[in-house]
Amino acid sequence: MTSPGKRQACMECRRRKVKCDGFPTCKNCHAAKAPCRYPIPQKRGPKPVKLLDHSPRESLESTSPATASSVESGGAGHLVARGSSYLASNSPLAKSAIELLGSQTQTASQVHLDLLAGLLSETPSHTAASIADHCISLYTQYVFGAVPICHEGRLRETANRFFNLPSSADGLADHHARIWGSFAADTEREHIEILRSLTLLTALCAEVAYVVPEHLLPNKHLIGPLFLRASRQTLRIYEDYDIEHPNYSSLSIRMLLSSAIQQATGKQEVAFHILNQAGLMAMQMRLYDEGSLAGLEPIEENILRNAFWQLYVCDKTALVMKTRPVTIHEPLFERELTLKDHFQNPVPLFDRGQEQIDPGLECQLLERFHVIRRLWALAASVIQAMVSHSGRSSDPNNHTEISSASMAQVSEAYFELIILTNESPAWVRSPVKSSSGVPHGAEQRLLDILQRQRTTYLLNLHSIKVFVLNAAIQYGMTEAIGLSADPLTIATRQIELAQDFLNVLESVCFLHLQVEGEHCAEKIRHVGSLLLELAHSGLNEAVKSQANRCAMRLIDMLVRLDSRASDVVGQ
Repeated sequence: MTSPGKRQACMECRRRKVKCDGFPTCKNCHAAKAPCRYPIPQKRGPKPVKLLDHSPRESLESTSPATASSVESGGAGHLVARGSSYLASNSPLAKSAIELLGSQTQTASQVHLDLLAGLLSETPSHTAASIADHCISLYTQYVFGAVPICHEGRLRETANRFFNLPSSADGLADHHARIWGSFAADTEREHIEILRSLTLLTALCAEVAYVVPEHLLPNKHLIGPLFLRASRQTLRIYEDYDIEHPNYSSLSIRMLLSSAIQQATGKQEVAFHILNQAGLMAMQMRLYDEGSLAGLEPIEENILRNAFWQLYVCDKTALVMKTRPVTIHEPLFERELTLKDHFQNPVPLFDRGQEQIDPGLECQLLERFHVIRRLWALAASVIQAMVSHSGRSSDPNNHTEISSASMAQVSEAYFELIILTNESPAWVRSPVKSSSGVPHGAEQRLLDILQRQRTTYLLNLHSIKVFVLNAAIQYGMTEAIGLSADPLTIATRQIELAQDFLNVLESVCFLHLQVEGEHCAEKIRHVGSLLLELAHSGLNEAVKSQANRCAMRLIDMLVRLDSRASDVVGQ
């Protein structure tokens, strides 16, 4: 080991012209609580094994800012020495890149150390690796069918890279060295991809922690905030680059974070802002055009395709429910929507190494996902036609034949929607109760995945019927959808559809409603508010009484779901 006297002085001590002891965090910087940085040598930096000589021996619980700085400066130096080798080391560009990579790695290491320390403190009976692995399994079982935007194998690789660390007291030095090595990269692009993979995994763990019930993920209320904070902090490190050069993870991360934030805080505006970022990126990448995916790596192409369609559904839902401005809308496309539902030879996103699940399962899930997508697209078309007709009919210069044509357009769009809603797929009419050709250990997981998606379909189907009827009432278009304009007739139909929606809520597995998260709670709130308006209308007492009873049952369901957004609305 080299003596302190022969070591190089750090940059801060050189600037202040004071003697430096040359340790990874020198005593001067430690006392001043300043970052301790050293000039990068002309030759390759020290080998990782030498980092162990200076690695702190404290446990994760006692990691201090000074210690973390010491830890990270070693890891950053190793990454920078490798990552900037393609640049002339004495050029301004090289120095700028070196400083940026070093700063990013130092920050990311600190965020990850904080996460590991928090997990160890809050869940001492579980390892960080076991928690991450369990969250991935819960995602595939309860979330993937509705949000197919992650590759299970890559998630597990990332979990192994960042969370599978030595646990024995004798291995703490190796523990810290492993963390430094997890962020090592040869190029700036590889460095960003490492940060992206970690951000995606922590965002997924946060989403799962906030939507699944306590019995599936013990201590969820303790670990959820840890993962959410870590994911958002890591994203901030490379966010500018991510906006300029988005990829599939850019969309998936924001969709997961949006859902987790809405579920955690009830702050819809923050969640919607992050979701709209993903929508803007999808538009920037021109994902509505099939040609935009040409030449991409198969897994990325598959996820980008699914991510676009998921964002498409989100924005169609927003158009129908009038919850927020949208970014993905056909009139905004530069060319026709040509993106296909499926690639000709799709790459599976499930990891089949763990359980021998039928390869056709993923295709079934995606087919069902697109049935739901078509429901929302048609519902949005009907309502947009109503809005367009309303604008034309209010124009005094508009001709009668034009108004009649727009009315016919509404009726045609509604008829198309009715055909789709009345032709329930076989998997909805006859729920799966057993499976053949599936190993016993995987059977329950398979059934949960299929039943979970059936719940999603039924919720969307019956809420869409309520929303379209409400739009027809709002725009005076009830006759276009086959109803008389008589207020009592309309009110009776509203209660019937609301009752159907309520029956679905009370008949499906409550766990599936819980993992639907705020998407389910938001639909319940909208239907409930329409019923409360009906209950306070000037119609007869029988209608008002029935509407009030249905509304109260929906409120009871919201209470059981423990929606944070409902709490915010109530306040």
